[in-house]
Parts: sequence; C-alpha cells; structure tokens
Amino acid sequence: MTYTTFAAIDIGSHETTLKIYEISKKNGIRLLDHVHHTSRLGYETYSTQHISYHSIEKLCTILNGFSEKMKEYAVVDYMIIATSALREADNNLIVLDQIKQRTGFKIKILSNSEQRYLCYKAIAFSKNTFHKLIQKGTLLVDVGGGSIQLSLFDQNALISTQNILLGSLRIHEYLEDLKNTTDNYRNLIYEYIAHDLHAFNKIFLKNVKVKNIIAVGNQLDSFIKYLTTHNFGNTSPFDAKGNKNDSVNREEYETFYQSISAKSPESLSKEINISLEKASLLLPTAMIYHNIFEETNAEQMWLSNITICDGMAADFAERKTRILPAHSFADDILSASRKIAERYDCATRHTRYIENIALKIFDAVKKQNNLTKQDRLLLQIASILHTCGAFINLNDVGENSYKIVTSTEIIGISHKQRMMVANIIRYYTSHVPHYVNMTDAFEKEEYITMVKLNAILRLADAMDKSHRQKFKKITVLHRNNTLYVTGYTLYDIALEQGTFCACGSFFEEVFGIHPILKQKKKF
Repeated sequence: MTYTTFAAIDIGSHETTLKIYEISKKNGIRLLDHVHHTSRLGYETYSTQHISYHSIEKLCTILNGFSEKMKEYAVVDYMIIATSALREADNNLIVLDQIKQRTGFKIKILSNSEQRYLCYKAIAFSKNTFHKLIQKGTLLVDVGGGSIQLSLFDQNALISTQNILLGSLRIHEYLEDLKNTTDNYRNLIYEYIAHDLHAFNKIFLKNVKVKNIIAVGNQLDSFIKYLTTHNFGNTSPFDAKGNKNDSVNREEYETFYQSISAKSPESLSKEINISLEKASLLLPTAMIYHNIFEETNAEQMWLSNITICDGMAADFAERKTRILPAHSFADDILSASRKIAERYDCATRHTRYIENIALKIFDAVKKQNNLTKQDRLLLQIASILHTCGAFINLNDVGENSYKIVTSTEIIGISHKQRMMVANIIRYYTSHVPHYVNMTDAFEKEEYITMVKLNAILRLADAMDKSHRQKFKKITVLHRNNTLYVTGYTLYDIALEQGTFCACGSFFEEVFGIHPILKQKKKF
C-alpha cells in the first residue's frame, strides 16, 4: 500500500504543536504522533504587540526538537503555520527571519480566513455528523487564543461568518489586571464578551433558528477531558450503546458550566491533570460557549477536538493524494458571497447574468492564458459582488464595493485573494493603475491575473449595461485571436454594442484577443 508521511506544525498563541500523520487513499488520514509544548507567544502579543528575544529563543528550541522528531519518521512533506500571535506582532518579520536562520524552517503566517478554512476542511474530512447537522441551522464556533470565529450553516451551505477578537487568551490577558479590583470575576468576563456576541446575534442570526452548535478549538481537549471524568445530568463518558459521547444539551452544559465556574484554575489543573496556563483559560472559553447558548437558544452542542494541524493534513491529502472531503467548500464560498450581495441589496438578476457571461468568456480563454480553477472562483466572487457598493452611493460604486470587500471576511480565500477580488471590482468601470503603483499589494503574476479577470468582468458587464438581460442565450467562441460573443435577442442592443466596443479595446490589450459582439435574431 502506498502512503505518505506528513508533519503539521502549528505555532499557536498558547502552544506550539507537532502532529505526524500517515496519509493514504485506502486508510485516509491517520495520526501517528502528537507532541506539544507551551510557548506563551500570545501572552506577549496581546499585551505588548511584541515578541521578546526570550520567546524567540524558546520557540527555536521547540522547533529544533520537532525537527528531530520528524527525522524519526523520515518526514519529507510538512507544513508550518502561525496564526494571530505572530500575525499581530509588530516584529513578526524579524521573528520569522530568526526562526529560519536557527531552524531552517520557513513559516507561513495565515490570515484569519485561511486559518479557519483549514479547520473547516478537517471537520469535513472527519467521521462525524457535520454533514447532517448543517442541513438545519448550525453555528460552528471556533474559539482560539486570540479570537473566535462564528460561522452559520443552514440547508447544507455557509450563510455567513464573522471573526470577533474575543479569544480565551486575549480575554484572560486583558482582564487579568482587573481581576483584583472586583469580587465577581465571572461577571467581569460576561460583561466583556456579551455585547459583541449579542450584536452578532442581532445582525446575522435574526432570520435563522440555530438548532446546533459545533464547538472547535484548542481548548476543547480540556473540556472533553473534564466531561469524561464527571457526570452532569444525563451526560456520561459513554452512551447506552457504549459509544463515546461528543455532545451536550443545554441543561447538561449549564451543569458543566456551573461546576467549572466554581473552581479555581489551580484546582482544575490538578483535577484533570493539565497545566495551570491551560486551566486558567477554561473559564473564559466556557463563558463564551455559555453566552452563545443563551443568545441562540440552541438545543445541542457538539464537541470536536479537531485542530488546525488536522486541517493542514486534510489540505495536504486533498492536494497531493486527491482524497476529497464529503462537503464542497467551494460552494460555501459562493454561497457566502451571495449572502453578502443580498445584505447590500445587489440586483440579483443582473449579477447572476453577468456571472454566467463572465464564466463563459473565462472558459474560452483560460487555456491559452494559464488561468486556473482558483482564478475562476475569484472571477465568480467578483461578478457576484461587483455592484454591492451601490448600496452606499451610486456615484462611486467601484470604490465603495472595494471598501465593502476589503472589510468583509470571505472564508476559503486568502487575504491576498480577497484583495484581488476587491481590486477587480474597484476598477471595473475605470482605469486600472499600473503595476508600479500596486507593488505593495501584489506580485507581478498576481497583478497580471487580477487585470485579466478585471478585463473579463468589464466585457461581461457591458453585455447587460441596461440591466434588462436582453440576450436570451449567449455563446462564446475563441478562434484565431478573435473572441466571438454571440447574443440571441430581438431587442435593440445599440447600448450594449457601444459599451462592449469600449471595453473590448482594454480586453484586447490585456489578452491579445479581439472581441466581437454579434447579434442573432433567430432562436
């Protein structure tokens, strides 16, 4: 049997973790080894925005130890990522350089959307009830050290997602100095987190009844450890059939929460044999989930010990061995984009029409221009969102659309890809700046791709300048450096012809292909 050994390293806010996996088509993803060490990067970043030399030194020691462990398994393929603790540090470039010099490891700092997307991939790969749960209102809650991600699924699709800076470690650090000024530390935490979670509920959950919560994050292993050593109501380590429990209902969680709230970190540390640092994060984490139960009236919370390391393994399995998850997240990206468009009252018929034409043009020219499946997805997102800025001001739609997209997280694409989408729609009716003016935003290849997708969107938009969807059928054919776009309609298309011709010159400049719009009155 052919298999690959893969290592995933997560430089987190509280811990640095190594997981080694065996990946094969027959057996899927199997964990071989798991090592973790406390590295308090988040404690420094969230309080000072700076990582000290001492912490860099300790991190390099941990990583060199991981390197030796990887040699034991003859690991060739690996991925090392860092999240908010490094992402928010003002000296992160220096830290990355020091690590590369001392360990040889090159670390990728993930944007928040990339980080959460990896966790979602792991959930989709795992043997759980995720696919059944998201048929009805389900809120996936990923509590990290620096923030929480709230993602709403309904009818098997991602509806919306929002990141809030309320991670367990960030809350603990922020409130630690205030702990001695109050007699009710629990109430202090509640007041700190309640407003943002209530605002999320009012904005994003008003039209969906949340039935289930799926809880993920690095603190869940401590939660599960506590649950399996105690009985709360009807909760026990195993159900009547001997299967391990992985969920609690509202009443069971309330009992669990009251129990954990009454104990000190020192007591929790001894009771379930975890470090004092981990134990001190249990109350903020428990409070977050308790507040979400209150806000949503959810019936059940499902506990998953999935981590971002599992997400890296899932991503590697999909890319290298073609092991595919049961759930399509590409569809989720588009679903979430359509919900954003709906929120800003975009003209759905127009954007759907433009999306269809843009994809036909893309498919006709992609091979010659080495455009990828991911580029096609970015064009789709841009087509869906290209008029969202009209919600703010009709006189500067492109600029306002740009601001909306840059301020709105889209899980499944990176920050750089989101910036590409934002710039595609920013300039779909105006001149695209030369590369020399955008070197801070894009590499040359990224800039060229962005310009090509912009040219396609312009040409597609020209086909519905009147917003009346005049063409009942459209065909696109690329032959001998000419793009023949044929529209079947009985309407007068003088406006579309004129706009198409104006946009066609830019398309020809970018692709070296002359576009022609032909009208056919026969159906």
